Amino acid sequence: MQRMEARMITPSTLNELVDTVWPVAELLGLSCDHIHFELVDGEDIQALASYQGLPIRYAHWSFGKSFGRLKTAYDYRLSHIYELVINSRPYFAFIDRSSTPAQAMLIVAHVMAHVDFFGHSRLFAPTNRLILHQTARHARYLAAMRQEYGTERVESLIDAGLVLADFLGPVNASPVVGTDPADVIGFVARYSPVLQDWEREVLLMLRAEAQYFWPQQISKISNEGYATFWHTRILRHLALTGDRLWDVAALNAKLLEVHPPTLNPYVLGSLLYQAIYREQGLAGVFQARDFWDDVGLIRGALTPEIAQTAQLGVYREKDAGNAAVAADVEKIRQQLIQDVEHGGVPYIHVMEDITKSTGELSLWHNDDGRELDFYQLPFALAQIAQRLWGAAVQIRTIRQGAPHVARHNGTQWTDEAV
Repeated sequence: MQRMEARMITPSTLNELVDTVWPVAELLGLSCDHIHFELVDGEDIQALASYQGLPIRYAHWSFGKSFGRLKTAYDYRLSHIYELVINSRPYFAFIDRSSTPAQAMLIVAHVMAHVDFFGHSRLFAPTNRLILHQTARHARYLAAMRQEYGTERVESLIDAGLVLADFLGPVNASPVVGTDPADVIGFVARYSPVLQDWEREVLLMLRAEAQYFWPQQISKISNEGYATFWHTRILRHLALTGDRLWDVAALNAKLLEVHPPTLNPYVLGSLLYQAIYREQGLAGVFQARDFWDDVGLIRGALTPEIAQTAQLGVYREKDAGNAAVAADVEKIRQQLIQDVEHGGVPYIHVMEDITKSTGELSLWHNDDGRELDFYQLPFALAQIAQRLWGAAVQIRTIRQGAPHVARHNGTQWTDEAV
């Protein structure tokens, strides 16, 4: 136990590591605003991750479910979360205190690159920098609503609202809620014939928090790849030796493990940035950071060599094992883009004229080759019809190549080819 404690990082050691890494990061080209570092236990960092990285959120069963899944994976050594960064002002970085000083050096370098990415990427320009104040206010409001209206009523509202939370339209679109056809949750909050004012406010809270998370959802490969690219460069510049070099190499190898068909964003993203660096230097890397989401990065930088190194392939669920179907890089590129396009979220719009003329919430799925999940769809539409709209909800989509209209009136589900 004494040996393990000696290897665990302390606050004073962390401060020394920050003082070592920070000037190197700036010398190499990164610019970071103030970061508040905190050491936390492994279980605490899992709890933070279950709340999507924010320490104060409203109460909801889904966060507990997420914590249980993360803790089980941690207990069985299936996964390990080393750090979490909050994109706020100031930035907050939570680091697992069980890390060794050498591991923490890598983590600090990784965090600084994340902060540089947050500060420069156009995707994060609209981000609410006071997100911690906002989520704390939301938590207080929802706690008060539970006291006034009861847990079941609030919980069912959140359940139904989360069905629509990702369908919020462009984050930098019209400031008037519900006017963009893609802002489905905003439209429901504004025009629902059955919601009370406090319920509309709750939907707008869910929408606001989803807006904060959306840029992260569409830049997972780009963001993690950028941080991995930079922690590698920073640590090479530091020229570590002995035990520190061994600890850093072991952690880096773990981060870069590839287990097809699961995509490792650290591996793919860092390879893409390395390719850009070889072709265009740091100017190209910074330009990619500033402007590209995951789709742009894949479209602009993926090569056959990267696809092979990252062990990318096209897989079919019905095939036994993890054997990839032979495919050239263009097919792999298109499949990757389809997987990450729009954060993996379907494009769904409100058909406002039909909705207002029929009283039914009428939605349209813009088919991009990804079919809706018809196992989950009946339950999703039922929640919207029963809890949010108070009338039937229908969605026009493509299923197995044919136009369909799926509909739920709160008690009955239908799916018809048209």
